[in-house]
Amino acid sequence: MIRFENVSDEIILLANEIQEKWFPELIDVKIKYLFDLKKRTSGDKIILGRCQKTDDLVKYFSVEEARDAEGYQYIITIDKVACDNIEKYDKIRILRHELRHILVWEKEDKTIYKIHPHDIEDFVEEIELNREDPRWSLRIGALISDIYEQQEEIEKEK
Repeated sequence: MIRFENVSDEIILLANEIQEKWFPELIDVKIKYLFDLKKRTSGDKIILGRCQKTDDLVKYFSVEEARDAEGYQYIITIDKVACDNIEKYDKIRILRHELRHILVWEKEDKTIYKIHPHDIEDFVEEIELNREDPRWSLRIGALISDIYEQQEEIEKEK
């Protein structure tokens, strides 16, 4: 079974709105959005999203789809179970968080692409934007973890 699938049009539109509002500097950056169909964890925490810089092989294979001679510069994966079970404002939080990892600048007529690490466990800007629900990712993680456990139990019973 393939681990990833293309995100829905809803997620693409939402990501574009987020870029317009919070990250206009990324408008020319080619980003591929995918759903992750498998549970991903780090320690005991569910990974809701992930941003990766592409390597030369992915760039090569994505030139045509990205409609760009360089292909995609980044891939953002979102847990599909999470996306299917959370509200729009939490989808925005996940996407916005992942977009914060994108770091692009110009140096001597060359564009440099990097992954921006967390300031702390999160980004300072995200903590401020989520001050009304500072534990949002833990809340979603617990919900998604429960859903995965239920799915595993159903599979065992088959």
